Amino acid sequence: MSYINSIESWFQHNIVQYKQQSQEQTRRSNLISTFRIVFFLFFLTLSATSLYYGWWIVLTISVVLFCLCFGYLINTHNTVKAKKKHADLLVSINQDELKRLHLDLKGFDQGLEYSISEHPYCIDLDLFGTHSLFQWLNRTVTEGGSKRLAHMLLETPVSATTIQQQQAVQELAENADWNQHFLAYGLAYRNNNSSVGPFLDWVNTATSLPKWLKPALMVFPLVATLLTLAYFTGLLSGYWVLIALIINGYMLYRTEPLTQHTYLQTHKSINTLRSYEAMIACIEDRQFNSPLLQSLRTTFINKAERASVTIGQLKKLLSRIEVRQNAFYWIFNGFFLLDFIWLIQSEKWKFDHSKHVKYWFESINMYELLVSLGLTAHSHPQFGFPNIVAEPYTVNAKQLGHPLIPAEERVGNNFEIEKEGTIVVLTGSNMSGKSTFLRTLGVNIVLARLGLPVCASALELGDFTLFTSMRTTDSLEQHVSSFYAELERINQLIQVLAVEHPTLFLLDELLKGTNSRDRNLGSAALIRQLGQSTAFGLISTHDLSLGAISETQSGVENFSFNSTFRDGKISFDYKLRPGVCQSFNASELMIQMGIDLKYDQPDS
Repeated sequence: MSYINSIESWFQHNIVQYKQQSQEQTRRSNLISTFRIVFFLFFLTLSATSLYYGWWIVLTISVVLFCLCFGYLINTHNTVKAKKKHADLLVSINQDELKRLHLDLKGFDQGLEYSISEHPYCIDLDLFGTHSLFQWLNRTVTEGGSKRLAHMLLETPVSATTIQQQQAVQELAENADWNQHFLAYGLAYRNNNSSVGPFLDWVNTATSLPKWLKPALMVFPLVATLLTLAYFTGLLSGYWVLIALIINGYMLYRTEPLTQHTYLQTHKSINTLRSYEAMIACIEDRQFNSPLLQSLRTTFINKAERASVTIGQLKKLLSRIEVRQNAFYWIFNGFFLLDFIWLIQSEKWKFDHSKHVKYWFESINMYELLVSLGLTAHSHPQFGFPNIVAEPYTVNAKQLGHPLIPAEERVGNNFEIEKEGTIVVLTGSNMSGKSTFLRTLGVNIVLARLGLPVCASALELGDFTLFTSMRTTDSLEQHVSSFYAELERINQLIQVLAVEHPTLFLLDELLKGTNSRDRNLGSAALIRQLGQSTAFGLISTHDLSLGAISETQSGVENFSFNSTFRDGKISFDYKLRPGVCQSFNASELMIQMGIDLKYDQPDS
């Protein structure tokens, strides 16, 4: 477990380091706050003295200097607070990494909204939910990043994509510091109320502004200003100013539906834009070696202006409309038609940059995914990157274990299955590890497809589709029995095989919802059918008779998990062995639970 101690020490060192940085920034923040108060009191004293003695030049200079210096102090204070927040977020990130390292996944997003019950393996392999792969892997900071990770878990990428992602994950695993800073920049503006969907709709929808908008903006604010000056100089009556403001108000009223619609579509995206701006700038300032990371980075820098700058411009532009909630805004809006300025500038930004936004967002979401995978790989240096081979019907694993089982409890197994039509019949006693092994194999295949290292010392995988059937349950709402649900699942597998794409199936306890005669008959028939398809896979069972199929059907192999019963206790070693299971424990378990098996004999 030395690797755990080493990684744990690294995270703990980071926590101490960033806490110290946070404390230093807190000290600086308090110092600046104190200096601002002293500076303000000094300015008030100087101003009062200048007014008392009539030092008008001193008063003028002090007002100018105060504005400049106070503005500088505010900006400096904001910078210090941002650094403190960044350090605090890095502390939180490292604390979360420690939790994931020890498989304490409570409190992390379960991603249940992405779960699909009809998916070929989603439910069986715990992709989402409590103690799930999603909880273990997900470090994304935006809604789009979370969706990207969920999509990749649910899809089976082609081998070329897997290899590209593997190279990117290997590079990012060696740059964990950068990964954490990248996430901290995004988390600084995270807001659960942010929504990017309406914003993307606004970006991708052309808006036709009234043709009179620009001429009106050039004329009417100038007229209102000149009439106001004329009123204050006594040249005109105030009624002229009132007429000008009424005209301006009418024009604002005509454009209010458009302004309000734009506001509703964009105002919730401002925090997301702040996150994207910070994360994109982090990417732009970094050089990468892997082709995928380089290609994604090019999305942001292939224009004369950096994407982070362009996103920043839109962020500032959209932030201005938030001021509409202020009463002073409407005073200036009545004179200068500020809504017109905002509409014209936002539509110009859309016209110039809307075609790039989709690719920027997709690329940043992909970076979030890869950073999540890179940090996972960094936390598990003992895991090995799989080898993707050309032969599709290939699984060859050494010391394969389940990544979500604690290392001190995990048992690794060697396993190999090759060739089209090969079927492994996996027998074993209750609780011996059959179902866990099927999930172990499936979960590591999912990790390998993502480009992650797997919980094994070595793993070779072909390019195949994965299908599982393990957790079929009845449904009162749909009036479906567990047996019928399992039949539906098997039918789904048969439909997948009809496409004639190489498929690895993992089936747990075939036809467990019916009587032993029908179960044996149906299971044997299904094994023969699967053996003639474009598939290979594993079937676990308690039924020893299925092990005998290997004697009459080529391509069927027997493996098993066994248990031992000694001194009234059942023990398991969870080691996979060739051959049919030789030990079963159901009787012993029933006796331990208080069932007196002598009552299975009929009365004489």
